[in-house]
Amino acid sequence: MKIRVQLLLLFSFIVIPLLVAGQTRIISGRVTSFKQYPVKGITIKAKKAKTETKTNNLGEFEIEVKKKDVIKIKEPVFTDYTQKITEDTKSLDINLIFINDKRNIEIAADAGYISRENLDYGVEHLFEANNMYANFINVFDAIKYALPETTLIVENGNRAVQFRGAKSIHGSNAALMVVDGVIVEDVTFINPPQVRSISKLPPSQASLYGARAANGVIIIETW
Repeated sequence: MKIRVQLLLLFSFIVIPLLVAGQTRIISGRVTSFKQYPVKGITIKAKKAKTETKTNNLGEFEIEVKKKDVIKIKEPVFTDYTQKITEDTKSLDINLIFINDKRNIEIAADAGYISRENLDYGVEHLFEANNMYANFINVFDAIKYALPETTLIVENGNRAVQFRGAKSIHGSNAALMVVDGVIVEDVTFINPPQVRSISKLPPSQASLYGARAANGVIIIETW
């Protein structure tokens, strides 16, 4: 009797959790670009399940995932895509952001991701659909998305951005903001759809801005 109880406990506390942890399921999805054109031949990977698949001609896919898995897409002509899978995730509607330059247009068309005709039209007429920053209400939300290590602060009555670790008691904690090569004190005038890229300048390059770069430098480029 005692052995049976021990075996039952072993099964309950070790075997069952292992079985649950190893459970997989299938989720489906669709990949588009410019929020309307199906992207075919794109590789979709599930990190925990170690599975991968490709989109069909309609941009559709099915993939096996594990609990709390992470979906990843990394293709040379699109921005990287990462999505955490929750228990409520039934399907994925993915819009990839096309990195617009002449070389990428040729690569994407040759690879068959999107037709040349759709690429040309999308680049010329569907700007906001291909701009991840157009989804944000203000530029500070866009900065937080691009640089998760930042926080919004208020200094002298103005909104500013601080990098994690900047804790000056008497001086400023605000990062230096450079927009299209020009130092600005306030970025509230920027409309998110205008933003092309947001990045943090490496320390070796930030030093070019002198003491003002002590709290880091954020580079914003607009269209």
